[in-house]
Amino acid sequence: MIFKLIIEILYIIFAIYGGLLSLAIILSWVPGIYDIAFFRNVGKIADWYLGPFRGRLVIGTIDLSPMIGLIIYGFILSLLRI
Repeated sequence: MIFKLIIEILYIIFAIYGGLLSLAIILSWVPGIYDIAFFRNVGKIADWYLGPFRGRLVIGTIDLSPMIGLIIYGFILSLLRI
């Protein structure tokens, strides 16, 4: 019972972080958005996970590697729901 509660709490925390990752990816497309302190902090929080993925899969001027990182993150998150 307690183990299941801990897993549910972890799932919620990781789901919220996944939302921040998605927000950071979308915000990276908006020029000048990181001049606002809130969005700059969202970017810093997301770079902890997305940073190692950046620059790995670049097609022209589009960097698709954060999307790969988000897909892997979603897979890991789905493992918590099993």
